[in-house]
Amino acid sequence: MNHVRVLTWAAAGAVGVAIFTGAPAVAEPLPPVPSVVAVNSIELARSLPIGAEVTVSGIATTSSGDFESSFYDKGFGLQSGNSGIYVSDPDNSVVTVGDQVEVSGVLADQEGLLVIRPSAVTRLGSAPAVRPERLPLSAIGESSEGRLVTVSGIVSAPVVDDLPYGHKILVSGAGGNTVIFVNTQAGLDPASILVGRPITVTGFSGQYADTYEVLPRSKDDVRQGFTGSLSFGS
Repeated sequence: MNHVRVLTWAAAGAVGVAIFTGAPAVAEPLPPVPSVVAVNSIELARSLPIGAEVTVSGIATTSSGDFESSFYDKGFGLQSGNSGIYVSDPDNSVVTVGDQVEVSGVLADQEGLLVIRPSAVTRLGSAPAVRPERLPLSAIGESSEGRLVTVSGIVSAPVVDDLPYGHKILVSGAGGNTVIFVNTQAGLDPASILVGRPITVTGFSGQYADTYEVLPRSKDDVRQGFTGSLSFGS
């Protein structure tokens, strides 16, 4: 049904009347404000504040539950290019190394470690496994956090029993030292780690409180002796 709108005006002593017919104008609705910030790289996600909602994709560098004894979840590491992050997943999405995964969730601080607490985890298929980056011990810190790395050094102190969480190995070398935190899931025999011996470790570059550490995924990530470039050793 059409509506009639009458407009009157007075000008130079005369009165005019204009009649408009037709449907009333309806304002177009504003587009909805997105509730999730879509992030197409983990690097960009890492620059956002705690509490931001993100969607990222990458390749799993650790399997679900590798660090459960100390992280209390079935989470996993996720990496894209030179940026990585930990997905703190209590629901166990059964992700394995090499899975290509998309994750939506909220950024959170977990004892100093930046993590995503997911609302959705989607496995997209498989991809070539991420190759760990060899770094000097002094480079393990905020800039390496979330990535798969390899370090070499000398075991400089007896292994610290931190059960039921795991064991701590202090590794020292040119320019610095790093804590290797071996979760109980890794199955490493601490008696096999001897003070004064060289060691090479591949693992997730993480953080607990004020301590940066490398977390091997299994005992196979911990190798006696130097492997690769000796310049990263003692």
